[in-house]
Amino acid sequence: MLQEPFALLRPFHDRLRIGIWTKCDAQMDDTALAYAMGSKDYAALDQVHGNRIVRVEESIARNEKADGMITNCMNIVLQIRSADCQTFLAFAPTERVLGVLHVGWKGLLCDAIPAFFRSLEAWWGIPGQETVVCGGPSLCMECSEFQNPQEEFPGIPEEFFSGRLVDLRSIAEEQLFQCGVVAKNFERMEGCTCCDTHTYWSYRGGDREKVLKGKTNVLACMLV
Repeated sequence: MLQEPFALLRPFHDRLRIGIWTKCDAQMDDTALAYAMGSKDYAALDQVHGNRIVRVEESIARNEKADGMITNCMNIVLQIRSADCQTFLAFAPTERVLGVLHVGWKGLLCDAIPAFFRSLEAWWGIPGQETVVCGGPSLCMECSEFQNPQEEFPGIPEEFFSGRLVDLRSIAEEQLFQCGVVAKNFERMEGCTCCDTHTYWSYRGGDREKVLKGKTNVLACMLV
């Protein structure tokens, strides 16, 4: 497990616990992962590549079809899974509100990121400017090839395309900044899930069958 993987969040180590599980770690079910983080309570989703965000006030055992969660409750381990898609953690230090979001390419198209920040402001009155946002491991541009980006990404400026390659990370960052996230308060992990299949589970990098059976990277975090 990668502990405290984000430098921006280390000053808040007394308020947060964060871990990223990869191919290097033994696979654990939701309950075991929560115990590994130091809690018996957790929230995990039936991720559907959409834009639904849920407010977490008690444990969720994958019985919610959604791709984002936000909570101000202590000791509930938020778990988000990916095998190439982007994952984000957002923390509002003053209000002690924490959220996670899974964003595949379909999530970029259906405005999962704006939906997350609309929910954060609607529920707690927190604008994007008051958050620290960090991104987990995901595909780099060189590994993000599509058949026809102009058709598959309607409404996305062509500046994010290079032939059949799509800069998914930059699209997400543009959406984050449009939601008010300040560049100095944003951090992304280096590396690519598909380029480094020794470390990460990757759908595009040869692990398709295992990923379909549940092998994924996990970003987990909780308020303490």
